[in-house]
Amino acid sequence: MAVALEIIPSSSSLDMYGVPNERTMYSVSGHVNITLTPPSSYFEKCRTVRLALESLVVTFEGQSEFLSEETGYTATRLCTISHDLVSAEPLQLSNEGLEDASESCTWSVVFNLTIPGWLPETTTFGERDAGTSYALHASATIRSKDSAPSRSWFSTLCLPLQQQTRVFSAPPATISLVRYTMPASFASTSTTPFPTSHYEVSARPEELNADSRFPREALSKIRVQMSVPECVSREDEKIAFAVRLRTNGLPDAECRRLRVTDFWIEVEQTERYRTRALAAYAAQFPVPGAEEQPPQKPLLRPHPMHALYDAGLAEAQSNVLSRTFSLLPADCSGHYRIAGDGYIFSRDPEMELDNTWFSLATHVPVATTPQERPADWQQSKTVRTSSLSPLLTVTHRMYVTLKCTYDVDGTATGARVEERLRFHVPLRFVRVPPRPRQPRSSTPTLVGHVRADSASSEETLVGLPPSAPYASTLPAYSQLYYSNGDRKIDYSVPLPLYTPRADAETAPLLSAEEARA
Repeated sequence: MAVALEIIPSSSSLDMYGVPNERTMYSVSGHVNITLTPPSSYFEKCRTVRLALESLVVTFEGQSEFLSEETGYTATRLCTISHDLVSAEPLQLSNEGLEDASESCTWSVVFNLTIPGWLPETTTFGERDAGTSYALHASATIRSKDSAPSRSWFSTLCLPLQQQTRVFSAPPATISLVRYTMPASFASTSTTPFPTSHYEVSARPEELNADSRFPREALSKIRVQMSVPECVSREDEKIAFAVRLRTNGLPDAECRRLRVTDFWIEVEQTERYRTRALAAYAAQFPVPGAEEQPPQKPLLRPHPMHALYDAGLAEAQSNVLSRTFSLLPADCSGHYRIAGDGYIFSRDPEMELDNTWFSLATHVPVATTPQERPADWQQSKTVRTSSLSPLLTVTHRMYVTLKCTYDVDGTATGARVEERLRFHVPLRFVRVPPRPRQPRSSTPTLVGHVRADSASSEETLVGLPPSAPYASTLPAYSQLYYSNGDRKIDYSVPLPLYTPRADAETAPLLSAEEARA
């Protein structure tokens, strides 16, 4: 007999939303095709084959692998979720009645696996396309139930080589896990649909050069407030930025000597690769223990290079790699000059301006255009989402440098000393789902005896992702059901009048004696 297994997932992508959370659950569904090709040869005719499907196990496994010349090969199992689709009794498979058919027999067994919501998204890092990946696996245990085996001399010769029970495996089906962050509103007309986060930072005079003539007291009185978006989409080509400046308790004479003339903005991405799984990650999420990790328990689909390191043919070193690069475009220096003479703190001591700040606002460009992957993976500059995983941590920061000058002799034409203050705030790069398509009509077609409320019928339907073919015709939930889940029924549509059936009119009535009989 020839048996082939194939995994057909409902979707090759698993979309998750929000930050990783072990309390949320998602679903991966599909079906497994079992194809039976009856044996046939020149020595015997096609015959009936009877098989018993004793087990059909579908497994969803996630893994994170890192490979480089400096660190060698490292692998971590993220999860293994298995489900046996066969109940207590084996399933019978047979081609009875189709022995002479030219096509094979195929059975489809559906599956639905529950996937936790804390898993990191699929990404590629390191050499030879290593990284975080997920796949579906399937294996079937099938036993032959032929009560009358073939009597041909060829089958008799091969009988000792035939097994009554065999295990068949399907080629893995790759599942891409994508994590999205939903914005507050897709209808926002601003640069970013995410709210703004505000930070207040202060200078650190102790970090100044010991030989600097810049008064430390003047620097310690500078207050800085920064505003950046709470999240930044990977597709955004610029980031809204604002900074507010004023002094706090600095004398009037000192305020007139202090200037701010220039500022620089830098956006950096830091990637940190590890040869061992991050302990803090394992403490936060239910990563399988050491006994479930390779090499104690090998991965179902390991990287092809793992064999060299398992056999000791390649040397591995234990260290951590880290790299940081700018996300600004190549033609952008990030340098901005402040218009005017720069004496922005001259009026701070005035009581009526106690709540007045000097504000700067601009948009910082970001190089989001994908670059070609160079031969050396450490030279690539790919914008990634801010994420935390066992072997890779990606963080983003915005650095702001202010150039301050101080008039030593109190005159604008005299000697000056300058100092640069550097601050940084965290950024969070996320993946935003595609904007939904606008519905064709704000009034959906009603189904059955469903009555739409006058208020809800005027609302525009909430758009669905472009992949949903029914996005333009799906009614709103409030139009079909009440808040408690009961279906709305349109009682204004009368039910049809009762009409007796024709056979009921012609059937004779039974007497009381016949009815009791």
